[in-house]
Amino acid sequence: MTIVQFPEYRQHDMMRVEVNNAMMGLLAGAQLAVHTLQLTEGSEQLLPKIFPAVAHIGRFNITTSTARRILIEADTHLGAMSVLYALALHEDYVKTCLDFFVRAGLASRGEIKDLGLNGSHEWIQARAGELLPADTLEQFHVLRLMRNCLVHRGGRASQGLIEEVGRMGSDAESSWEEVVGRSPRALNLNDRVEFSHGELIMTLAVTKRLARELNEILQKALPNSMWADVAIEDLVNYGPGLPASGNDQIRKAKGYARHYYGALHLSEHEIREAIEKHLAASR
Repeated sequence: MTIVQFPEYRQHDMMRVEVNNAMMGLLAGAQLAVHTLQLTEGSEQLLPKIFPAVAHIGRFNITTSTARRILIEADTHLGAMSVLYALALHEDYVKTCLDFFVRAGLASRGEIKDLGLNGSHEWIQARAGELLPADTLEQFHVLRLMRNCLVHRGGRASQGLIEEVGRMGSDAESSWEEVVGRSPRALNLNDRVEFSHGELIMTLAVTKRLARELNEILQKALPNSMWADVAIEDLVNYGPGLPASGNDQIRKAKGYARHYYGALHLSEHEIREAIEKHLAASR
């Protein structure tokens, strides 16, 4: 699959990688701290006395044995925070995809204003006449409802989540179990919904795949005239800008479009029209 690297996609991909790196670092750091604190086993001194040079250690004013117990259980809390963050990043990206349909004249603002993560992917599928991978979408909605349970139900499984898990196909469930290490079918109503390292990896993998698949759908559904406008705005706002000379403008814009928008094969005519439109709007 060849990706169109429009600014919001680049931002989403960069932030997804940063979330992954940061959360893996925190998870590893917590376990490193657990092993380090083994050296102080049996001490009744509080952490600020043992590690006075550590920033903010005063807020962790407990013994090393208590600290170790907390850090051992940190995975679930860090997992929950990072899953929330990753889903929020994906929601912002999906809103951009919806906005593109409005910009292209293929939808009205009113049609999309109330769409959230519960219906946005399905709306795009229906409007574009293209399907997202069913197993990935099923996994996404389970993760979305797990997130909702954390935010709205104190981390307890809802009936909606149980029903969504029940609708998962065998492919979605087996790949989930392979990544996470357990099946969500074990959840019962009002069970504690836990987010571990496995759920974080699942969330990052699912949102990455959906983002790429949505990118491909946009390529097919939206006209090249709109993409040429996006490319020129990208060049001006995030790239080196448009040169003063007309010939240099075309050359620079064609090179930029080839690098970031090569999958669309934008023609020189489309690029020239987009430049003229941008310059007219800037006057």
